[in-house]
Amino acid sequence: MSVTPLLSLDDVLPTSHGPGCTLRVPPGAPVALFGTDARLLSRLLDMVAGHATPLRGRIVLDGDDITHRRPEDRPIGLVSARDPLFDHLNVRANVAFPLRARRAAPSDIAATTARTLALTGLDALAEKSPRDLSPEEAFRVRLARVLAYAPRLLLFDNPLEKLNGAAARRIVTLLATLGRALKLTMVCAVTQRAEALRLGDRIAVMDAATVLQCDRAATLLDRPEDDRVALLFGEANVLPGRVLDVTDDIAEIRLANGAHVEAIATDGLENDALCTVCIRPDRIAPHFGTTILGGDDEHPLIGTLQDITHLGDHMRFKLRLEDGAEIELRRPPMQNLRGVAIGTRAQLAWPAGQATAFPLREDSY
Repeated sequence: MSVTPLLSLDDVLPTSHGPGCTLRVPPGAPVALFGTDARLLSRLLDMVAGHATPLRGRIVLDGDDITHRRPEDRPIGLVSARDPLFDHLNVRANVAFPLRARRAAPSDIAATTARTLALTGLDALAEKSPRDLSPEEAFRVRLARVLAYAPRLLLFDNPLEKLNGAAARRIVTLLATLGRALKLTMVCAVTQRAEALRLGDRIAVMDAATVLQCDRAATLLDRPEDDRVALLFGEANVLPGRVLDVTDDIAEIRLANGAHVEAIATDGLENDALCTVCIRPDRIAPHFGTTILGGDDEHPLIGTLQDITHLGDHMRFKLRLEDGAEIELRRPPMQNLRGVAIGTRAQLAWPAGQATAFPLREDSY
C-alpha cells in the first residue's frame, strides 16, 4: 500500500541551468537531502518555505499546490543559521515572537512558549540574551521558535554545521525524540555523509538539484542505482572497463589495466560495452605478497601500496594499479603488519555481489 506524500517537489528548478528536483517526502519519517552544493540545498529549502520562487516546477504540500503561496501562509518551518535571533529580546521572547506576529491570545502565547521551552530543554535559559548562548543553545532557540507555531513540515539547513561532536550528538537525539513525540515530518539538508546517516531515515542523494536516488542507507550502499550514488554516498572506487560477458546478472569485466573482475550487472549493461565498476573500499580483500592466488591465467588485479593510515576503527590503504590509477581499501586494524610496507605489491579481490557495474554515462567520456 503506497503512502501519500506530505511534500512533493515536481521538477522544481532552483537555478537557471540543469534539471529540476523531483522528490516525495512521506509523512513522519525524516528525510536527509545529501549533496555537495550547500548554497543550492539552502535555496531549495527556501523555495519550499516560500522565501524564494522556483524558475519552474510545482511544490505540493498534502495535496495543495503551494508554489506561489506566501511563507506566512505555509504550515512550514525553516530552521537555519541564516535566520538571526533577536539580540534585544531574551530567549523566551524570541520563542514567543512568531506567536505574537500571528496575533495569538496572550494566554495561548504564554502556555505555548512555556511548553516549547520545556520540549527543547531551554527552561533554565529563558531569561538569557542570545548573545550569551552557545551554538547548541542558539540552535535550540531557533528550533523552539519554529516549533511554537506547530508547522506540519520542518526544514533544517545544515543543522549540525557549527556544533562540536558532543553537541551534535545531543541535537540528533533531540530531533529524533521530538520527531517521534510530535509526529513531525522533517527534511534536513546536509553536505556530510555522516550527518545524512544520523539525521535521515531515508536519504536523497543529490547531484546539484537532481535526486539521483532516495532510499534507506543500506540500499544506497548495497544497491546504488547510479555510479554517482556509489561514489558520493558509498565513497566507492570507480574503475573503468569493458564488459566481456553478462550471465545471470553477473558481469565479467576487463579493467583498463587488463585485470578481470566480476560485478553485479545493472540495467542496460551489454557485452562489449564500456562500463564503470564501483566497489566500496571496505569490500576489497588484499593479499600482500609475491604469490598470485588462482594461477597465472586469472588476470588478477594487482596494486602497489602507496600509503597506510591508521584511523582508529579501521586502516586505510592506498594502492596504485598497474595502469597508474589509484584504489583505496579500508580494513579492520591489523595486529601484524610484518611484510606490509610502502612499495609492497598486493593482489586485490572481492565477491561479485559486492561490486556494481554501470554502463558508462556519456558525460563520463
